[in-house]
Amino acid sequence: MAHRRWNGIEYSGRERRRQTYPPRLYSQFLPALSLIGPSPIPRPAKFDGGMPSVDDGGEAIRMWVGEGQRRTFMSTEAYLIVHYGEVGTKGQNRPRFIRALARNVAQRLEGLDVHPERKRSGRIVFRLGPRARWEDIAPRLRTVFGIAYFARAWRVPLDMEALEKAVLAHLPRREHATFAVRARRAHKGFPLTSADINRRLGGAIARATGWQVNLDSPDVPIHVEVLFNEIFFYFHKEPGPGGLPVGVSGKVVNLLSGGIDSPVAAWRMLKRGCEVINVHFHGQPLVTQASEVKAIEITRVLTEWGASPRLYSVPIGAIQAEIMKTTPPAYRVVLYRRLMIRVAQEIARREGALALVTGESVGQVASQTLHNLYVINAVAELPILRPLIGMDKAEIIAQAEQVGTLALSSLPGEDCCTLFTPKHPVTAAKLSEVEAIEAQQPWEEWVTQALTRTQVIDVHTSPVDALQFWPDRIDQLLKVG
Repeated sequence: MAHRRWNGIEYSGRERRRQTYPPRLYSQFLPALSLIGPSPIPRPAKFDGGMPSVDDGGEAIRMWVGEGQRRTFMSTEAYLIVHYGEVGTKGQNRPRFIRALARNVAQRLEGLDVHPERKRSGRIVFRLGPRARWEDIAPRLRTVFGIAYFARAWRVPLDMEALEKAVLAHLPRREHATFAVRARRAHKGFPLTSADINRRLGGAIARATGWQVNLDSPDVPIHVEVLFNEIFFYFHKEPGPGGLPVGVSGKVVNLLSGGIDSPVAAWRMLKRGCEVINVHFHGQPLVTQASEVKAIEITRVLTEWGASPRLYSVPIGAIQAEIMKTTPPAYRVVLYRRLMIRVAQEIARREGALALVTGESVGQVASQTLHNLYVINAVAELPILRPLIGMDKAEIIAQAEQVGTLALSSLPGEDCCTLFTPKHPVTAAKLSEVEAIEAQQPWEEWVTQALTRTQVIDVHTSPVDALQFWPDRIDQLLKVG
């Protein structure tokens, strides 16, 4: 017989629909409810038998709930619950941030049989279809900014008996374990307090399993969330990366060198909700393609965190050779950096970006002294954001490993900033001297030349593979991501 669905419950035409009542009427049909008394669920003779059966997929259970005319056939389904942290503090902008987070999660889980539902209070809920595999879903969610934590959960009606039966059906099958029930109520009209739910559900679990309670460090935590029309429960919650949803803070252009620092700078801007487009400057045709290959692979990793898959690849080797011939050696690196800023901000204007991003840190190398940063800044018409400015190298390396770019950044490759680098670069450049040098050079022509030769690469469709260039580094490359 075909089953129908109503209010999240599966039933046949011969079965009575489950009634729903306003909270104030619960006392009429639960007159004998004991807050800490015996559970209506008897302890089975053997724990792994006698319980409502879990479907083959382990995602849903079907059981009878209630007695007499209130006896109802109930089906639970698996859901993804996403909780957000900082997003919830945004006042009037909060709905926009939540929509962006829901959209980013849906895009990240596309093709995995995960379906968005209406937003609940303080959380975003997705239904997991029969083909959804948690081992595919969880790794993707760990790289979605804006998520405080997430969990695979199951939904039951606003009914303690249904909650108890469903929780017992889904508990891990262990002979000996400790547990703790942690209930939260968004629906304050529910007749039991959070403490009451903890005691009653905990009593049912203890009688059915013989497990001991451990409130500090349980083997099996049981989380219960009582909402206005339903109850969700889950056993394990995974931390998300935090931050803000990518896209809510505007667009920036990141100068991606292929080294360790600039990918981390991009990652930190993604975490603050910026849409990041990477621009890579390389020394071709005077060097090999190694630097560009690294940039493509690094951008692929950053797309997993929400970065754009489009990479601007800008060859400036020929222009660098001209600068080398016509400028004092000590100023070359500062002039290279000012060239990159000029080109990058033209790309930013085309993209509608509001700022540039670099991986510079005060004092890390000669070009990153305060004096030199001041001179480099002077050519910019857009803000230059430097999220690593106060970090030391050890901190940046640790974060690069967390992001998944360290192995790629450590591959050999000619950085354009090291092309024609003098032995003694200036560490306290003067703006007046730099402008005097530049007055004798065709900077507008060079910028136009660089933009004309720029390629926009879609890293998702690019055939470039780092293993083709560094086959001897296979062990290192297997650590990527």
